[in-house]
Amino acid sequence: MKTTTNKKTFALNLLIAIVISVVVNFSYFVLIMVNHRQAEEQSKTEVVQEQQSEQHQTVVVPEQQSGQSKAEAEKNSDKEEVVVREESISRYSRERSGHSNPWVTQKGKVFMWLDMLYYVAVALLLLWIMTTPTRRHKWGYVWRLLTCLLLLALFYFIAPHLTRQGDIIITASARRLFNPMLLLKLSATYIIIVLYGKIFQMHYKQQEIEVENERLKNENLTWQYNTLVNQVNPHFLFNSLNSLSMLVREGKKDDALVYIDQMSDTYRYIIQDGTAEMTTVENELRFLEAYKYLLEIRYAGKLHVEVEVDKSLYAYTLPPLSIQPLIENAVKHNTISSSHPMKICISYEDGYIVVANTIAPKLEAEESTGIGLRNLSHRCTLLTERDIVVENNGSTFVVKLPITKPDTK
Repeated sequence: MKTTTNKKTFALNLLIAIVISVVVNFSYFVLIMVNHRQAEEQSKTEVVQEQQSEQHQTVVVPEQQSGQSKAEAEKNSDKEEVVVREESISRYSRERSGHSNPWVTQKGKVFMWLDMLYYVAVALLLLWIMTTPTRRHKWGYVWRLLTCLLLLALFYFIAPHLTRQGDIIITASARRLFNPMLLLKLSATYIIIVLYGKIFQMHYKQQEIEVENERLKNENLTWQYNTLVNQVNPHFLFNSLNSLSMLVREGKKDDALVYIDQMSDTYRYIIQDGTAEMTTVENELRFLEAYKYLLEIRYAGKLHVEVEVDKSLYAYTLPPLSIQPLIENAVKHNTISSSHPMKICISYEDGYIVVANTIAPKLEAEESTGIGLRNLSHRCTLLTERDIVVENNGSTFVVKLPITKPDTK
């Protein structure tokens, strides 16, 4: 697919390079037409001059045979000298005319085609620079412009040049380095290529955004499916039922009823709101209260989740099930005991919901795949156009979730 796209881009660049060469060298075609007309007029003039020359020629006959006097012979000799002089002047005039107009020579025609091919090569190289996709630098387009300018300066000095004598040399070898026509043609080539390169970059960026959006949407759908599978899995259900049975065995009937209600609220949110694109901060925190209750019952006071988010932010939106995976990861990868209680703080900071937890790695740490954070990053980028921020100073692990104002999406 990529090879086919590159071939199409090269074919289009080649076509545009040919068009640019024809446009900047259009004066050649006009010059050819003018020279052709001048050549026809000059040919007619030469024919007239030859006819006049023949009329002025005089056949010289020996004096003994013609009986001409010596004075008449001298007079005829002067006429012959005048005719020879006129022929010399006419020949010199034709030679001078051809010398001052090198385009009438064969080398002039060769130079024209050579110059056409030269501008095709120059335009094709500059188009390749302007249309090659790159992500290495955010100022990539500016660097391309500067590169093209430097190359044009080089092309100026190595451009073919036709002298008045009809010789083909490079501009650097010419008597005068300043060539207004060459400068004009290279400037026109640069302007056309810059405009086309900008249009190409905008079109390519638009296509890239569309492809990225489609990819993120597919990943979002995959994540939604995986969320249902992972959250309603036997392991989570087993832990929840195990905590419920512990409450029943201890005779805490009221606590068991509350636990069942919170458990049902948790699964209801996962099934109903977990498949939506966005949810409010209020809904997410309400779900978190139910989920937090299940964890606090399981860890019996060894896990503390503090929420410090002002109610003025409740109308803001964020992707559903964004906070819960962060708490689950904290519980999964850290030791939670009486000597090492886990504290998780949820707060707000500069447009982000901040989830921070203390770090106490397990002795037998579970292998981390990073899929959870990567999926969360992709979802936030797709739905809020902002990425998550992850910070780890060795004692505290912090993840910042972007939230958006209501009615902005």
